[in-house]
Amino acid sequence: MAAGAAIALAPLLASATGGPDDTGYKIKPADSNLWSQRFRGGRLIGGGGCERRCIAFTFDDGPSWETTPALLDTLDRRGIRATFFVTGHRLDGDGEVARRNREVLATEWRHGHLVGNHTYHHDLLDTMTEATLRFEIDRTEALIQGVLGERVWLFRAPYGALHHPRAVGAVFSRGYTPVFWAMDSSDWRVNTAEGVLANVRVELDRAPRGGVLLMHDTLPWSVAAFPLILDEIAARNAAFVARGEEPYEVVGLEGFYEPLRAAPTRRRRR
Repeated sequence: MAAGAAIALAPLLASATGGPDDTGYKIKPADSNLWSQRFRGGRLIGGGGCERRCIAFTFDDGPSWETTPALLDTLDRRGIRATFFVTGHRLDGDGEVARRNREVLATEWRHGHLVGNHTYHHDLLDTMTEATLRFEIDRTEALIQGVLGERVWLFRAPYGALHHPRAVGAVFSRGYTPVFWAMDSSDWRVNTAEGVLANVRVELDRAPRGGVLLMHDTLPWSVAAFPLILDEIAARNAAFVARGEEPYEVVGLEGFYEPLRAAPTRRRRR
């Protein structure tokens, strides 16, 4: 996938010591107000293929009123915009937890983060009937739209499993752009921030060009690891720049988007 330019400048990435970085490279965040509707009907985003070093942060399974706000604070302090793939069951109902989770989702949107559909129950799409697929996707779509006031067009299949023609058809026929990842924090396999950081270091070594990184905003240790990951990236960037190499650029998913069908070319009138 070709990586396009991110669309807006934001504050400098904090350095590994926690202070402002003076190396001159900027974070370029996604802007939900500008980009959300442009993701309709795109090609599958595999998560790799950056033309330059880049990283896009994505967080699954939320929102959670208990853990997501701390992550949003870090994103704001560092001037980064991310993508949140949300599950419908966390938003549904009249209870206090669902109400608080809807408030968190609204905050994500107001702060310029992108939002995507991650189904209602987080079950395997490939095993579902048409009726179940319809509920899992459409109910979550309605809940998100009820909070944000508009339809979103990004979709992530639970466990990254989207193979059965019935499931693939259900996603693409609704105009969604499916999103996968090139780097996996495997944050669900550990239970400490240091463990998540170690996993991400392995992924950065394995995929030196970067790509889309998968994390979960429902895991407190993953939220705690996020500033450590940013410091790790800043330290690597400083080393890259010192060697005269390009640093990682933090981008939104628009950096990976391609339309499903090329725009028709106009024939010249003779």
